[in-house]
Amino acid sequence: MQNFKWQIIYFTINERILFMKKIVAIDLDGTLLHSDCTISSYSKEVIAEAVKNGIMVVPTSGRSFRSIKNQVQDIEGVKYCICANGTLVGNIQTEELLHNCKIPQHLVYDIYKEVKERHGFIELYCDNDAYVEKDTAPIIYDTKMGKDFCDSMLSTDVIGLSYDLLLRRGTMRINKIHVAFPDPQELSEFAAKTAENKNLMVTFPSEYNMEIFPNGCNKDVGIRILAEKYHIPQEDTVAIGDSDNDVAMIEYAHIGIAVANAMEVLKEKADYITKSNDEDGPAIVLKKILEK
Repeated sequence: MQNFKWQIIYFTINERILFMKKIVAIDLDGTLLHSDCTISSYSKEVIAEAVKNGIMVVPTSGRSFRSIKNQVQDIEGVKYCICANGTLVGNIQTEELLHNCKIPQHLVYDIYKEVKERHGFIELYCDNDAYVEKDTAPIIYDTKMGKDFCDSMLSTDVIGLSYDLLLRRGTMRINKIHVAFPDPQELSEFAAKTAENKNLMVTFPSEYNMEIFPNGCNKDVGIRILAEKYHIPQEDTVAIGDSDNDVAMIEYAHIGIAVANAMEVLKEKADYITKSNDEDGPAIVLKKILEK
């Protein structure tokens, strides 16, 4: 029994030492994922190599915990992910949540009702999963975000008939709301109205969709939480992204990097620009770090 106890202590110490060097937070869609929403075998190999060399590679996305886990679970050594734009931080291996931030319930129902009245697409993020209603799910395909993206997103969603009653009763506590309209003008009008509420933050992954989450919760919060847990200073943090919802983590990280296909707003904030997502830009960055 005594030997077993020492084995546990030895493992815990080594686990902490292994991840002491650096955090590299990498966005998924448009950054780590290719345009067909897959991760190349080369990127997987480089990430696994980076982890073995003491770099905590953290998939960081607006996606749900379930969706991120589905994408990266076969990459050896990847332990944590930052989900739903930083409203959740989870352990991929145990599904334990280290951070779980919620939108005020009355605001959720108001947004839900209005999107339904406007005949838009709405996706509700609650803890580890994302929820979509059967009648609104097809609307996402009417936008120009691409079939591969839509298929990938919906493949791990929980699809139900209606969440109206659960939302009215407060049974579903929501972390993030994903809204999309086929008409960019309608999205712009709805976003402007939503952004007036100071309790909410709005970001735009594309001109057809928007993400709504609690003000003060963002991807940079997830990096801070993991850095504090493993005593990693800010100067040893790197963030790589492509979109409006990556700005906060790009600004927070000691080194912020945009992929070549990134939005201009992110390129302006970034310290460096790497190759595009389809050219394995994040893997190139990791290789450079490993060479130092």
